[in-house]
Amino acid sequence: MKLNVCLVAAVILFHATHAALFRQTSYTYDRHDGELRFIAKFGIQEYTQVELRGTFNNRTATNESVTFAFVPYETWSELNRLLVPSNNCSSMANLTSMIAHHWSVPGNVSDTISDNTETEYWFLVFLGYVYVDARSPWQKASGTQFDYEITLTNVPSDVFTQQFSYDMKGVAIVTMVATFTYLVLLAFQVAFSTYSCVCLKTRLHLLVKLFASLLLLELVGHGFQLAHMGVYTQDGVGLAPLGHVGAGLVILGNCFLVLLFLLISRGWQLTKAVLHYKIVTFVLWALYVVFSAIFFAWMVMYQEVYTACVDSPYQSWAAWLYQAYRILLLPYCLYELWHSYRQENDPLVQNVYRLFAMSFVVWFGYLPITVGVLHAVNLLEWTRVILSASLFFDLAANFVLVILFCPLWSDYYFQFNSHLNIIDSHTTRYTLLSLTEKSVAL
Repeated sequence: MKLNVCLVAAVILFHATHAALFRQTSYTYDRHDGELRFIAKFGIQEYTQVELRGTFNNRTATNESVTFAFVPYETWSELNRLLVPSNNCSSMANLTSMIAHHWSVPGNVSDTISDNTETEYWFLVFLGYVYVDARSPWQKASGTQFDYEITLTNVPSDVFTQQFSYDMKGVAIVTMVATFTYLVLLAFQVAFSTYSCVCLKTRLHLLVKLFASLLLLELVGHGFQLAHMGVYTQDGVGLAPLGHVGAGLVILGNCFLVLLFLLISRGWQLTKAVLHYKIVTFVLWALYVVFSAIFFAWMVMYQEVYTACVDSPYQSWAAWLYQAYRILLLPYCLYELWHSYRQENDPLVQNVYRLFAMSFVVWFGYLPITVGVLHAVNLLEWTRVILSASLFFDLAANFVLVILFCPLWSDYYFQFNSHLNIIDSHTTRYTLLSLTEKSVAL
């Protein structure tokens, strides 16, 4: 019964066909307002069609109107350049040929946009002017007040992408894959931990608990984002606060992964039972948390405040600061890993160090490399590519850790359950077997 309910909920969540919706309970314009009012932007792929429908209901008894327009990025830039500083109708006359899709509102609007010749953002705007005729095209509006609701639908498209801007197409599927995969990884980790506690009668080590916590954070975070996108497919608005919380949890889980990398690079529980210079490790980790928090705050501002910006948030100073610190952490982790490797005599543990060295290079380096490569492609591709790359490399790193932490063989290289090893930063490992061999020889 529970499975049937989950399946029905999934069908309802992902097969709703409502369009992207931009809604405001009240819009008021008078002569003292700005000449250009931004509503929203929507990414459109070249040579595809978008259906636009709008309902504008007058809230006053007057018949005054303003112009509602749907314009490409080039026209949007010209409107900003000419209208914002000048505020005169002569500037609007120069833009008449560029504003192909415009309507006087209040009233109903229905149109199909099919003249887009390149992949770019289009902008929904209100203009404080009314179109008259070809000889005297524009007059300044006096004022009006109305409610509106606007929907945009990609045509043709499937149920997963119909209502999404082009830059967000496929993100729902990627998020769904991430949620399911982290659910599987967490299930395996819980099974391994249960086997270790119940069958092997051992206590879970701090590293194992830390890893299980980051898997849980990743699962809940992606689940929250999935819920936001599921609601968005139904009402075109979604649960943006829940989506932001989910993104924050994913970044927090990412911070826990970096802490795990820092501890392992120091050889803790591989070559050293005691972690020396703890303050250095945790200061480096705290800085990573700070830079991640700054980048997360900028991402939220980009989505909620700087909504008219067409640049990717990965082009911002916060993103460059975050990526630069990731790059700086890589040589430090590799140096500590090499230092721990030199102190280790066990070939199996040395192989584990080699595996971590390769993992560190890939994980710390993939994001700056991906962003660098993306400068050669359209900006509307960035979100989907970066999200997919982040998911792939994060899952790969977590999959390796799930395998390494498996209690069936982790005792061969980790010291979670060993109490007879004499280990610090300057000594070599002596197992019970080696001690027994020496006593027999004597």
